Amino acid sequence: MKQAADLLHRITLTLAVTLFGLMFAGQLAIVLMRYVMGVGFLELQDVVTYSFSVLVVLSVPLALREGRHVRVDILRANLPARTNAAVDRWGHALFTLPVFGLMLWNAWPLVAASWAIYEGSRETGGLPGLFVVKSTIVAMCLLVLIRAAIDFATGTTGTTGATGAAGEAPDEY
Repeated sequence: MKQAADLLHRITLTLAVTLFGLMFAGQLAIVLMRYVMGVGFLELQDVVTYSFSVLVVLSVPLALREGRHVRVDILRANLPARTNAAVDRWGHALFTLPVFGLMLWNAWPLVAASWAIYEGSRETGGLPGLFVVKSTIVAMCLLVLIRAAIDFATGTTGTTGATGAAGEAPDEY
């Protein structure tokens, strides 16, 4: 299962980097078109907006996998690796799994309704496909739940692989 999760991570990372490049190039083109040529291009604005939305949503599982998610590190710096691993497991059990499970439960009907009508841009003449962007909320929840379940089951945290068996966790900050 860990290999499948690593493959999903690489796919998600590749998609995020691609979307960042698309968003950067699209925004640059929008600025040049608007302020140099005096032309607007609504579809390109939707591409940038959709790319940014998906990039923000996909950054959540990427941050969790890399151990860059938000946590209170004031006490963690002075605790041994074994204690930090236990705190991470409790955090997954008490917060990550229930919260993202609830998010998935609540997002599913909204995404299904969006797919049912093939929801598009709110702007007249904008791009269709907003339903695909909304689907990334479900994908994000699933990716986080998979990563948290693996971390909880194995006792590791993201890419550090610190199990707390011996020594201190590597200082990556």
